[in-house]
Amino acid sequence: MHGCAVTAAALCLLSVLSGAAVTSGGDTSYEKIHEIIASIAAAPTAILAIWMIAKQPAGLAGKKLGWIILAILLAEGGLGSFQQAAGLAILHACLGQTLLALTFAAAVYTGAAWTKKPELVEDHGWPSLGSLGRITPVFVLGQVALGAAFRHKALGVMPHLGGAVVIVMLILCICIFVMQQFPEHKTLRPCANLLMAIAFTQVFLGIAAFTVRTMTTKTTPVVIGVTSAHATVGALTLAAAVILHMQIRRNVRPHQEEPE
Repeated sequence: MHGCAVTAAALCLLSVLSGAAVTSGGDTSYEKIHEIIASIAAAPTAILAIWMIAKQPAGLAGKKLGWIILAILLAEGGLGSFQQAAGLAILHACLGQTLLALTFAAAVYTGAAWTKKPELVEDHGWPSLGSLGRITPVFVLGQVALGAAFRHKALGVMPHLGGAVVIVMLILCICIFVMQQFPEHKTLRPCANLLMAIAFTQVFLGIAAFTVRTMTTKTTPVVIGVTSAHATVGALTLAAAVILHMQIRRNVRPHQEEPE
């Protein structure tokens, strides 16, 4: 199951990258490549979802995750055929990046490390890591939607730039909280480091994408490449935020007030 999850995650990553190339100005050849990759990625993703639904005991998070992956996969496949309207195209992009994040989550959930006992720690900060962990993926997904709206010319660039400032501050906050409270934690600290590294890579790619688009009005391979990389790393930012949230839920206990 873990191998299937890793395969699904890798192919979904390629699907997101090829889809970003299409929305970044690629011609019909990019569309054909995206359709082929997406069709190939659908097979292991569907197998993974059905496998998790069938094999995970009722009530466990793995079964729920399988149902969510299957539902989003079906919706994503359906929307892929109806993208004339900008709203549907934006939804298609958001669901694709959400599906990528969930396949990465499934890869973590089915991995050997998840079967080991968690290294439990107690949260002492404010706001709590639990609340930050819950809201960070939601805000990142909102930023993904703003980026998709800009690529599909439904919005200008300013909402996306403003959202980027909010997301950077939020990610800095949660990652610094983790590093300060649990600097020796074997799971939380690496996850926080990974999220911060991906987020800052995304910021630099965003600056590069904005720069190349202002330097030329033509759709050059450089424009397509930088913009596609920016959108893809945005999807990876969402995946890293979801994984950090999973690890916080698993390893961090809410602060308990001491009785007087």
